[in-house]
Amino acid sequence: MIRVTKFKRKTGGYWYVRYWLSGRPVDESTRSKSESAAESYRLKRELEINAGIQPIRHADVGRLIEEYLGSRPRHGSKKHLREMRRILDGLLEVCGRKRKDGTGRLQTQQLSPALIDRYINRRQEVQLHRGERKDVRGRRIVRCRPVSNVTLRKELRYLSGFFNWCCRQRPPYLRENPIPLSNASVVKDDARPHFMITEDELRALLNVCERVQEYLFLLLGWWTGARRSEILVLHYYHFDFAGCTLDVRHMKNNMLSVLPVSREIVEIVKRLYEDADEAAPLFRRDPFPDHGFERLCRKAGIRHHRFHDFRISTSMKIKSGGFDASVAGLWVGNQAATNRAHYTDLIPVAGQIGSLLEVSDLPPVPWRTA
Repeated sequence: MIRVTKFKRKTGGYWYVRYWLSGRPVDESTRSKSESAAESYRLKRELEINAGIQPIRHADVGRLIEEYLGSRPRHGSKKHLREMRRILDGLLEVCGRKRKDGTGRLQTQQLSPALIDRYINRRQEVQLHRGERKDVRGRRIVRCRPVSNVTLRKELRYLSGFFNWCCRQRPPYLRENPIPLSNASVVKDDARPHFMITEDELRALLNVCERVQEYLFLLLGWWTGARRSEILVLHYYHFDFAGCTLDVRHMKNNMLSVLPVSREIVEIVKRLYEDADEAAPLFRRDPFPDHGFERLCRKAGIRHHRFHDFRISTSMKIKSGGFDASVAGLWVGNQAATNRAHYTDLIPVAGQIGSLLEVSDLPPVPWRTA
């Protein structure tokens, strides 16, 4: 049996809400200076418990993390899952209160915005690789740098996805999605912002490509706005040579899109297919490994870009052409977009969007080094 009580501590003057399970204190939730506010919190939590939403415990969070990772799409990369597990385990460690002997308790505070802030603030102060780690050759790593805002924002996305999943599952008690309520949402933007890649910059990039795989990779990024990993898994059978279309599987939300592509892309793929197996991947390896795309930008004499900027360019092209933001989100495979329910099929507008993405006077394909 679970009951909810409020109490006031002698020090600090705060009112707390505590859960009791079979006569044993389980958790402490919201604190407030006002007794009336604490009473309203207590009533709300009591109603939720009567509705079947149970308080969450530290051991439950560990179990939920395992279930969440098991629910991820199987075609996702192992590196992505390892990174997600590291971040969620780090949050679990921060959430757990410690006994005097240093061991963690099974019961913990609720996963609240304050804990998210505590996690993010601690991450901001962490220094990586203080010299204890060694590389593959056994050499001591002495690099010492703070966690970047890019890493923090990525970790926030992972945490947000986990909490949204928990709120949909509703097996334990969870408050409203804590990420938007947290001060962690005000983490500064990346110091190197994303820029839209213009048509002139695309021509400059294509002009300095030395291999046909690089040339094709850039064209697919421009037309589809797909993520790098989604282009790397493409096979020849994903292309319809007669209809000039491409089947793209968006890995983050497991959504399938059938997108039109230009005649130039189809001709390049057809010529590569003549000497390849149908089941073979279109790209046997990443054409731009180890910051290769940054080096290509420098070689082309344009400003710094990331390959992810193609998603911004494609979306902006579609929106500047007069289409709704949800159409652009559906095209590039974003998980959430405004009025998504009104746009579930791109076939009626595919031709018009294709005309917006068409680029004339492209540099010649470097076939001699394919």
